[in-house]
Amino acid sequence: MPATRDAMAIQAELLSMLERSASARDYDQMLERAEASVGDPALRTMLASSIRAAAAICEQQNQQQRREKSLLVVLESVNDLTAIRDLELVLGAIVRRARQIFASDIGYLTNFDRVRNDFYIRATDGAISERFKNVRVPPDHGICGHVLKHKTPYHCSNYLTDAGFAHDNGIDLAIKDEGVQSLLGAPLMVGNHCIGVLCICDREPRHHAPWEIAMLSTLAAQAAIAMENARLFQEAQVALQRASEANASLHRQATEIEAAAQAQEQMTKLVASGCSVLDLLNMVAARLGGHIALLDEAERPILRTAACDRLDSLLQDTRVQDAVHQALSACRRTGRSHEVDCAADIHVRATALMGADRLLGALLIASDGPMTPTQVRTFERSGLVAGVVLLSQERSELAASSASAATIRALVSWQQESLSVLQSRASPLGLNLSEPLRMAVMSVEERNIEYALRRVRAHIPRGALLENVEGFLVAICADSAFESLERTLHETLLADERLTALGVASATLPRADALPNCFKSLKRGIDILKALGRTRELAAEAGLSMYSLLFEQRQVADVSGFIDAAVGKLVAHDRRRNTGLAETLLAYLEHAQNAKSTADHLQIHVNTLRQRLETVDGMLSGWREEGRFLELHVALRLHRLRRGLPGSTADGNAKEANGADAG
Repeated sequence: MPATRDAMAIQAELLSMLERSASARDYDQMLERAEASVGDPALRTMLASSIRAAAAICEQQNQQQRREKSLLVVLESVNDLTAIRDLELVLGAIVRRARQIFASDIGYLTNFDRVRNDFYIRATDGAISERFKNVRVPPDHGICGHVLKHKTPYHCSNYLTDAGFAHDNGIDLAIKDEGVQSLLGAPLMVGNHCIGVLCICDREPRHHAPWEIAMLSTLAAQAAIAMENARLFQEAQVALQRASEANASLHRQATEIEAAAQAQEQMTKLVASGCSVLDLLNMVAARLGGHIALLDEAERPILRTAACDRLDSLLQDTRVQDAVHQALSACRRTGRSHEVDCAADIHVRATALMGADRLLGALLIASDGPMTPTQVRTFERSGLVAGVVLLSQERSELAASSASAATIRALVSWQQESLSVLQSRASPLGLNLSEPLRMAVMSVEERNIEYALRRVRAHIPRGALLENVEGFLVAICADSAFESLERTLHETLLADERLTALGVASATLPRADALPNCFKSLKRGIDILKALGRTRELAAEAGLSMYSLLFEQRQVADVSGFIDAAVGKLVAHDRRRNTGLAETLLAYLEHAQNAKSTADHLQIHVNTLRQRLETVDGMLSGWREEGRFLELHVALRLHRLRRGLPGSTADGNAKEANGADAG
């Protein structure tokens, strides 16, 4: 009876275990207890059979539950395909659920790369090793290669020892790093093409039932559908985007062509109305949304449409100047505009302005972004039109220049006409000969004289005449306008490093009949400055007249020889020891050999002056003889002129006149 009661208790507990879905271990423990507690062999055998049947029923229930859960996961994945727009999120969800369904350690999905002809892991869940995550699988190795070839699922319980596929050292190392043993892979099929593999892995040996293989294949099919739909959707989006871009491009081109036609029409109207170059450039700059600068034939800016600090600063850079020169050389060869490589956040394009067979100048346009082809063509057309306007202006200026040149020649001629005739010539040009006049003569290299004339002509004050006469640039203006003329000559000619300009300016001339003698004197002044080796300055004629008469028709060597013979030892001593004996002696002579006034002028003590003069005695023997004073004075004055004149012609007039009187 006790055995029967134990058997009944075990059966009741067995029913309870079935109800609560006990684990296989619980059944094993119950089986051990029944065999130990029940003595009757028949009853013990019956209980053992019941326990085993209950364990089998429980296993079937668990398997059925797993299948139901798997079906639910499949349905959820189908919902994801319609709800989630991001393909990577869908693939990640499929891999994660595949791992959850089979309670696997790792889940991953590979994609076949047709460009590199191998597989790469596109989505993974549960992997730890970076080598495993980044492994690339050749198409004829590993489980991926087997699935690609046979297009069927493949399962292995021990990857590293499985001989059903070709192994690769890199793949095996990745598998070993991750600790994978069991692996099940199903193909992602699109038609007859395998585009990837969905895999689940375990770090322990494992066998998969047929229904598990079928379930993984179902998930793989869903992943394949998602990837193919994404590809088709992306292609459709690309096609739509291309169509949209094509329509937008056509619209832009139509707009640009219409704008180019309007710009061409507006340029034609401006030229027909007799516009200036600046008017034309302002219109083009407004149309193209940039800043335009007009360069002369020496590639120097002479006009700009608006203040553009960045463009102005770029044109001061010698590297940018070289780049502009290279671009313009290319423009002349090709007949098209070219981009200027200025290595900055501003885009600069250049086009050459040609007139017949010579270069008239160039246009530069600066913009924040690159120009479209239509805008480039509009810019190039503006260059052609600007060239026409420049040629027209040049013809007008040539006509005016002929009258101006004839007037200057008549004013400086030795056979001067009457004042009334000269005034009739000068009045239309804005010059009143009854007022005090000033004259300046500039010497420029013959090959550059026309360029220099064009540079300065546009900036001279109203009523001033400036023309090429006898190979010199001769300027005549009213005394009141000379300061403006002088400033213009300094800014345009003397500051131009490409020119070796040199000039002499007269004092105020009260009458027009003084112009012929003044013209001759100014030319002599240029000769003496050249003999002294001077360049790029505008000197006052009053300080040069005496020396120009003394050394007329002399060369540089003659003047230098005279200075060296007279005071060469003194000059050499000053240069060697950085002293001022030459200046001291000149001051002594200009103050009529008065020691006190000389010392006051030099701001030194009289004894110091006497010591300096004693030093001079040792180098210039007999210099105190009265016959040598004039020679020494002239030599020292020439030495000072050779070293440099005062910067202002007005100051020079006064100082040189005073010095000449003192001498």
